[in-house]
Amino acid sequence: MSMKQAKWLVATMLILGALTYLWGRAPGKLSTDVPMTGALTQVEAPADCHLKGEGCTVAINGLGDFRVTLPDPVVPLEKTRLVVVPQGKAGESVGAVRVDFEMVGMDMGNNAYRLERLADGTYRADIILPGCTSDRTDWMANLSIHSTQGAYLVRLPFALDRSRSPGG
Repeated sequence: MSMKQAKWLVATMLILGALTYLWGRAPGKLSTDVPMTGALTQVEAPADCHLKGEGCTVAINGLGDFRVTLPDPVVPLEKTRLVVVPQGKAGESVGAVRVDFEMVGMDMGNNAYRLERLADGTYRADIILPGCTSDRTDWMANLSIHSTQGAYLVRLPFALDRSRSPGG
């Protein structure tokens, strides 16, 4: 092996080692879909919010109103669609909409989705939620809306439907 080949081999090994180290330390920094960070202003969910079926309208001061809906029923392990519709000019300054589903007090894994913006300004994501082995059905949809005015978080409670078995 010549000295030139040895240098290339060492350089390649160093680069691969550095990339492996970086990937293990911060894989999100190497992807194109890096979650948004920063302070989130929590917005109170409407008391009469029925997220499934009719949905509800969330009002964010300085940004506008957003209609949020899940279909009824929402069954574990079946694909369903979350839809967020900005009302009026509310969506003009929105950059991204994300949702993270959690069951309070339980570790149900990572159930986070980035909603896709459609040409009409509507945001949507096809989601699949796991079933709980202890038969709990209470979930929280943590909806974050990121805009030029700031980032906002709305926590919307709902329940999965266990009366229907998956696929049945």
